[in-house]
Amino acid sequence: MRIGHGAVLLDVLPGEPMGGYADRAHGVGGVLDPLEVHAVTFAAGGHRFALVVADLICVNADIAVRIRVALRELGIDSCWVAATHTHASPEAGCTPGGEATPPDVGRRLLAAAAGAAKAAVADEREATLTSTRAHVAGLAGRRTAGDSERLDVPVDALVVSTAQGIAGVVTVSPVHPTVLPAGNSDVSADLTGAIRRALAAPGRWVVAATGAAGDISTRHTRRGRGTAELDRLAGLVAGDLRLEPARESGPDAVRPPVSHPVRLAPKTAAEVTAATRASAADAVDARTRQVFEQGRRIARDLAARRRGEPYDVDLQAVRLGGVTLVAIPGELFLELGEAIRAGAGPDVVVLGYANGYLGYLPSLSTSPTYETLVSPVRPGSGEQVVDAAVEVARSVIHGEENT
Repeated sequence: MRIGHGAVLLDVLPGEPMGGYADRAHGVGGVLDPLEVHAVTFAAGGHRFALVVADLICVNADIAVRIRVALRELGIDSCWVAATHTHASPEAGCTPGGEATPPDVGRRLLAAAAGAAKAAVADEREATLTSTRAHVAGLAGRRTAGDSERLDVPVDALVVSTAQGIAGVVTVSPVHPTVLPAGNSDVSADLTGAIRRALAAPGRWVVAATGAAGDISTRHTRRGRGTAELDRLAGLVAGDLRLEPARESGPDAVRPPVSHPVRLAPKTAAEVTAATRASAADAVDARTRQVFEQGRRIARDLAARRRGEPYDVDLQAVRLGGVTLVAIPGELFLELGEAIRAGAGPDVVVLGYANGYLGYLPSLSTSPTYETLVSPVRPGSGEQVVDAAVEVARSVIHGEENT
């Protein structure tokens, strides 16, 4: 397999709206660390696949399609586009249900993705691909749980090795990269950028993506809201990940992505009404209560739109050597991401915020939280996504065609 990497800085405009936090009124003020767009290409068996990861709050389906079309001119047969979900980036149309990407943000992202992909193709060299996983203590927890709950967060890594050693790493952490506060006006890749820096080494590139992080954040584990805390948390990841191959790499092949369309029903009028009447009395802390109230306001806005038609999303899986990636176009809860892995196999890595943005995908049993309030779809949509994702992952593992 030939694997290459490229990266391009994403331009930002002073004063442009920032995404991620409800009730945020200020625009971009400066740059804490530059936003980046990374591309990794995998070529074997007559097919070249590209994974593009951008430091943005989200990528919607419209810009993902435009990037996919543009990259075909570079000899790239298939492409995924994912966001790190940093909340310190320009607004990119990250609303429940998704919306059109702001034109100027889309133009800059398209240019950066094309530049990064061109560099990745030029950088391709013979390499092997293996996967590894670490359960990191003290990194993050469930946002709506108390700080006493212990959670060892599973962080995955794809390790690219050449004859000279480790050439690159793609990490996927199921954690909201939200160490920086809502009052911050400087753009930053936040926790994903810190993970890149912590794992970087001479001659080694690092891409940091976000997985099934719907209900996971650093709210109860962080000890600050600045760069020192970013470095501390990223150091936990770097300290626990073992990048040396623990087993042989898989076959030297790229199986093209397999797609599986899923139709998700919008919330009923009764469900919306019940959501807006929900209480935050049992919230564990003041911040959780504040966020809950924001969720109720967003739920009322969704109710005013009175959408009746279902939401159509496209789940995809790709097989890279012995590793299977699954792309989820929204925010899946961690337990649901782990259910995909349990159902499809231990070499499956779940990538969130990829190829579109629907919003939170709630499970059937989840009690009212911010995530369920702002979700545009019915409870149980998360389980629908899991079932479809397991099916599409199994399809690509066994070499079946698109479903």
